[in-house]
Amino acid sequence: MAVNGVNGSAIPMPTTGRSVGDAAPAEARTNAARETPRTGNNEYAKAARRSESGAAEVSISPRAKELAAASRAVRDTPDVREDKVEHFRRAIQSGEYKPDAGKIADGIAREAIRDELSATPEVALKD
Repeated sequence: MAVNGVNGSAIPMPTTGRSVGDAAPAEARTNAARETPRTGNNEYAKAARRSESGAAEVSISPRAKELAAASRAVRDTPDVREDKVEHFRRAIQSGEYKPDAGKIADGIAREAIRDELSATPEVALKD
């Protein structure tokens, strides 16, 4: 029997009567693992039945499926939309593209104000 270092008492093993310090030979441990019952509702039995059937159940939430689809869409989208770039390149070269300087200035000002206000947590912006 092994001796507990705290109070000097022996600690018997619940199934074999051995104490914690007594080691079972590797062969005995392996055989004991093989003899684990595959019936019942304890976690070991459930895991053994799952491993024997070769299948495990996995359920994926609808939200996780949506996120996976969104992730695939982002991954598959090119960084540069060549069709849009080409459209605006032609419009600029032909003189057809006439940006409104006032709208651009308003957009820059709005973005600067939002950035400034977002640095202050007490203020909430309404779009």
